[in-house]
Amino acid sequence: MALTADVNVSRPIKHHAAAPAFGAGGKPLPPPYKSTGNEALDTLAFLHMLEQLKVQKRSGWIREGVEGAESISDHMCRMALMAMMVPNTSERPLDIPRCVMMALVHDLAEAYVGDITPVEGVPVEVKHQLEEQAMDSFLNEMLGSEGNKEAKERFRSLFEEYEARETPESKLVKDLDRLELALQAVEYERTQEVQTLAPFFRGSIPNLEHPAVRSWAETLMEERKQLWESRGQGEQEQRELEGAVVGGNVKAAGGA
Repeated sequence: MALTADVNVSRPIKHHAAAPAFGAGGKPLPPPYKSTGNEALDTLAFLHMLEQLKVQKRSGWIREGVEGAESISDHMCRMALMAMMVPNTSERPLDIPRCVMMALVHDLAEAYVGDITPVEGVPVEVKHQLEEQAMDSFLNEMLGSEGNKEAKERFRSLFEEYEARETPESKLVKDLDRLELALQAVEYERTQEVQTLAPFFRGSIPNLEHPAVRSWAETLMEERKQLWESRGQGEQEQRELEGAVVGGNVKAAGGA
């Protein structure tokens, strides 16, 4: 099946006044990239920029002291593979190839601004402003040439559709974003015995909508329950432990 990205969405990338020049963790942001006027150099700049997705770790895991925390790219890659597994049983068949591409694009702006999470206290509108400015730089300065027109529109369409969260595909990808977070949390609980990740589940699992994703989540939570029980943590003890974590505040490794 051809990978297409030509769905119209209703939330265009906006042009704002300059956002605060600070990204994830209060880290100062470098000046946005400006086109050199040379298509080859600008394209190469975009390809180099993508490395940041490979090297930047997801902020929530770093905050919890996880060793060898996953990168932003790690998260998006598993989401894309999960999208390929979703059964197409709805009355309105999902465009699965589009979901795969959307999973790979949805956190693209974090290559510049980093993984800003809710506990950092950055207002949602400021976070969106920073991400939209990052995408504007990527698409209009790095991929703004005629030769990159098709790629530019593909990235733009996918990003805007995900942010608008109005189509079945974008809603599915958000569900996969939440479930991937929970999967990773269970894996860190199992391999590193981290005991402070309960809020990650509270901020993700209850919000799932797609039947297949919810079914996977139910199995995952049963697996997690068995893990805790195998360590002598009864249900009551687990509830007390979870209630003691950060006063019950919802935390997220990256955007949940």
